[in-house]
Amino acid sequence: MRTRAAVLVAAAAALSLALSACGSTGDAGTRVSPAATESPLSPGPAAVAPGDLVAAAALVACPASDPSVAARADGLPDLTLPCLGQGPAVRLAGLRGTPTVLNAWASWCGPCRAELELFGALQKSAGSSVRVLGLDASDDPSSALSLLRDAGVHHPSVRDDAGRTKGSLRWGSGLPVTYFVDADGVVVYEKHGAVTSAAELRGLVTDHLGVTVPS
Repeated sequence: MRTRAAVLVAAAAALSLALSACGSTGDAGTRVSPAATESPLSPGPAAVAPGDLVAAAALVACPASDPSVAARADGLPDLTLPCLGQGPAVRLAGLRGTPTVLNAWASWCGPCRAELELFGALQKSAGSSVRVLGLDASDDPSSALSLLRDAGVHHPSVRDDAGRTKGSLRWGSGLPVTYFVDADGVVVYEKHGAVTSAAELRGLVTDHLGVTVPS
């Protein structure tokens, strides 16, 4: 005859098995994993570029951005990204007051490398009339800084090491992509693919931002 203790142990084991089965499946019998609810773009440990490389790249400091202005549905995403070189972190949705050309690029992207000098030249010729900002996407910061240093390109860039802007800025089909943002923060035009000449880039600025940039 089974003892009372043996009966209790058997009952507890059966209850534990039943609870385990309920927790491991959803309504359709598919196992639900907590990891499935996490973003695939969750960043790992951030890479850090050596200070001497940051200094050698001599990038223009990243611009100040408004931390309090409301984000726009037709504007840049409300993400704050660290500066690739020196300067403050930049809240993309807080870039207001000056028309902005935002170029998403990476050191591993051939067409991006080919057009970088055009954006550096635009930053010099436009002066304060247009803000030129790069967005170094899914890249290694040391590789990005080395490329800019070797190319003699010094306009500022922010870092998106984990590709958090991939969905909101729609560059998932490939880089580069350039965004033309008016002074009110509205993205008025997107150029997918490389810009091929300084004249083309100046024309895009004139057509979409209403600013004439001297050649």
